[in-house]
Amino acid sequence: MFVTSKNLIMKIALCYKTEKISEGSISNIKEKIFSYGFDLDDSHPDVVLFIGGDGTFLRAVHQYFNQLHLVKFIGLCKGHLGFFYSYEEKELDSLLSDLKRGACKSESHQLLKASVDNEEIYALNEIRIESPFHTLISDVLINDEFLETFRGNGLVVSTSLGSSAYNKSLGGAVIYPHIPCMELSEIAPINNTVYTSLHSSLVVDKDSEIVLKTKTENILVGYDHLNKNIRLASSISLKLSDKLVVLLRNSDYSYTKLLNSKFVGNK
Repeated sequence: MFVTSKNLIMKIALCYKTEKISEGSISNIKEKIFSYGFDLDDSHPDVVLFIGGDGTFLRAVHQYFNQLHLVKFIGLCKGHLGFFYSYEEKELDSLLSDLKRGACKSESHQLLKASVDNEEIYALNEIRIESPFHTLISDVLINDEFLETFRGNGLVVSTSLGSSAYNKSLGGAVIYPHIPCMELSEIAPINNTVYTSLHSSLVVDKDSEIVLKTKTENILVGYDHLNKNIRLASSISLKLSDKLVVLLRNSDYSYTKLLNSKFVGNK
């Protein structure tokens, strides 16, 4: 359970998209926060309350990237999918009451790190290496051992938490988020009598390193909702980092029930 000191007033920051939520709704949320004895502090919060869809959570994580060791995240869902949320829009009182009582479950999730030459890129869901205009050609090494030479549109490396996102749409496995690992999936691979690849998603353990030795210029590296163009990257190393994101859930949160409600829908 997540517990704070009774002698300190918890500071909360709000993260939301202004075009999606009215000023009136935000004013009401702020009044509720004050009524439960919390303070508002966007600069140095104890808890970041993200309001909206799953993209809002990813933006909140990157916004407070330099304070991840100090902050925790909790979500109020106003979107459609809401994979990172435990509380619906109408459950604001329950959320604030659980925070006040220290009744929330606390989950820690490792960020994925990509080292591109001298630059480090971090993501919570996945990192994508794509070639928008040409075939991506890349040697794939797992723990310094050659696996394949990939040819296709791109490669995606996801965390277990992010396995239910883009990775799933590529046919990758959905992995329970408490299992620390990485999953490598292919985007539109070329498979014929001349060129072939694994043509399957590959799950590696938490201590493994995936290295992509690219042979294509002008690639696009996407990380969560962000992206950057890399003119030439001879080697991209991907591994789980020691940076953690702490996500708060309600006490009866169940990942199995979440999968059922979001993807299956059977009662």
